Amino acid sequence: MPKAKTEKALLIQRVVAYLIDVMIIAMVSTLIATPFYDNDSMEKLNKTNNELVEKYMKKEINSKTYISESIDLSYEISRKNGIISLLTIFLGVIYFVCFQLYTKGQTLGKKIMKIRIIDNDKKELGVNQIIFRSLIIDSILVDILVMILVIFGNKSVSFYGTMTLNFIQYIIIFVATIMVIVTKDGRGLHDVICNTRVIKDKK
Repeated sequence: MPKAKTEKALLIQRVVAYLIDVMIIAMVSTLIATPFYDNDSMEKLNKTNNELVEKYMKKEINSKTYISESIDLSYEISRKNGIISLLTIFLGVIYFVCFQLYTKGQTLGKKIMKIRIIDNDKKELGVNQIIFRSLIIDSILVDILVMILVIFGNKSVSFYGTMTLNFIQYIIIFVATIMVIVTKDGRGLHDVICNTRVIKDKK
């Protein structure tokens, strides 16, 4: 009996599924972290940051002062957001790795959009494939490295390191998106590296 043909997932399905997943993780981590979150301090830091941007736009301060003060504020904000960042990383591993392994290639977002990750050779989806795929495209690796920089690095290392890592992540996402659009089987950079692809789930 011939195997049923698989149809590649549309880009819009993948994007919407990812947005749903990110919202779920953000909501859960925020709910858990709320009792430990210093809301007053964060409001003051955000207000100070807005005032700094306003001063720079009005040319009341020069570039050197703006960058110096931005580094200090960014570092403080990152430290204050530490508990949420840790929870986001932890939940990301649980959700994108453990949960997808359990559901054989689906998150809640993918389930809603009726798509699924499969092995490109139609074998059983492996643990390493899910782990490396999630580290690359779901920003888990970047989030871990940023957290390490915030904990162990000084203000300048943390600021410029975070900017560099986020830029690299944006490039990866951009390249992966272009590949999904132009390739016949809709495989992004992460799919090629991990030998996976995303298909429409007709079950």
